[in-house]
Amino acid sequence: MKRFIPYITGICFGLLFTLIGTGSIEAQTFVVVIDAGHGGHDPGASGKISHEKDINLNVALRLGKLIRNNCPEVKVIYTREKDLFIPLDQRAEIANNARADLFISIHTNSLPGDQSRISGASTWTLGLAKSDENLEVAKRENAVILYEKDYQTRYAGFNPNSSESYIIFEFMQDKNMSQSVHLATLVQKEFHQTCRRTDRGVHQAGFLVLKASAMPGILIELGFISNPEEEKYLNSEKGSQTLANGIYRAFLTYKKEQEKRRHSIEEDINNQTSINVNNSN
Repeated sequence: MKRFIPYITGICFGLLFTLIGTGSIEAQTFVVVIDAGHGGHDPGASGKISHEKDINLNVALRLGKLIRNNCPEVKVIYTREKDLFIPLDQRAEIANNARADLFISIHTNSLPGDQSRISGASTWTLGLAKSDENLEVAKRENAVILYEKDYQTRYAGFNPNSSESYIIFEFMQDKNMSQSVHLATLVQKEFHQTCRRTDRGVHQAGFLVLKASAMPGILIELGFISNPEEEKYLNSEKGSQTLANGIYRAFLTYKKEQEKRRHSIEEDINNQTSINVNNSN
């Protein structure tokens, strides 16, 4: 059996050198794509004093600044940094082309007038909506594709306003689900404990922008622009910075956990290599 040991050892060393050659586990660049929902001729939801697109962009830029200033090893990419319209599939394409480790899409919620007192933040992952309320959130966010001239071709006939179109999410397997849900849980924890916002929980629904992204991803609803008090908070310096801080703290926890996992993998490889070398002697 010993004649196979050098071959196995070579594989282990090769894998280890590959990891080190890419900057080692610790030095690898972590890429996060921050997506400010809506933009340009798509205002998103509208309140009495503002549009969703502007709230989303403000918080997205603040979040990116926090990460860049405090995490030099992290590469931050925005899907938009100005008031521009970016199609949903292009937002996901930006993340996929960057081989991002994480996708964070930032939005603001809204409800009809008779529910204008409802407030609070929620975080969403890709999945089948398990209630009519959740489905309506997905419909509203996916409706952005109606601003695209060729949306029926680009999205294979998907109709964001038809409940039947969402059947595709029932049979979909998301390999990043557990990581996405974990990050969403961390974000909600920060919103509740640090930001002191009403916790509206972690939910799943069929968001096209998450479906097309090939990495763990979440969609955040910062609050309700339809609630006059919350709209003022979302547009204030304190409110937007507090929410950005909350998301940043959750991101930091998630990233540290990922680094710990990678370190553990590296240690396992080192230990296995050492055992194989000793056995070969």
